[in-house]
Amino acid sequence: MDIFAHGLWGYAVLYKNRKNAWLGALFGVLPDIIPFAPAFIMRILSGDFHGRPRLSSIPEWTFTAYNVTHSLVAFAVIFLIVCAITKKCFWPLIAWGLHILSDIPTHTTKFFATPFLWPIAEYRFDGISWGTLWFMAVNYTSLLIVFILIARNRSKEKKYREL
Repeated sequence: MDIFAHGLWGYAVLYKNRKNAWLGALFGVLPDIIPFAPAFIMRILSGDFHGRPRLSSIPEWTFTAYNVTHSLVAFAVIFLIVCAITKKCFWPLIAWGLHILSDIPTHTTKFFATPFLWPIAEYRFDGISWGTLWFMAVNYTSLLIVFILIARNRSKEKKYREL
């Protein structure tokens, strides 16, 4: 799934707890920001910014960071460590898990398939590309419906508070 949709879904999932909804958006995009932002910035600074990069031109550390940030195993370990340290679960991290789960069926093995079992197994599901037109239409239509419902809920809450 694309980075903007990840952020929007992360926000929507945590909307009920509004003070943490922005953290849902943040943790929804971080799995892509961490591995790709440094390489993206390097491409811009070097003047090599022409469409999708060749896999051979992407630095190895990008693949390593991608493995960590797109692993359900790494997510579960970090989530449990945070819960143990803080003595409570930090629910905005759920947006990270949602990011991984939504990437599994929406990435192909041709370009950054999701290593959701890393480091236990190398298996990667060969899904559809998130850039497929029909998927983008369904995804953003679903987001539009969800955010209309959020706005409707917000206006109802405002009316009740005014009474």
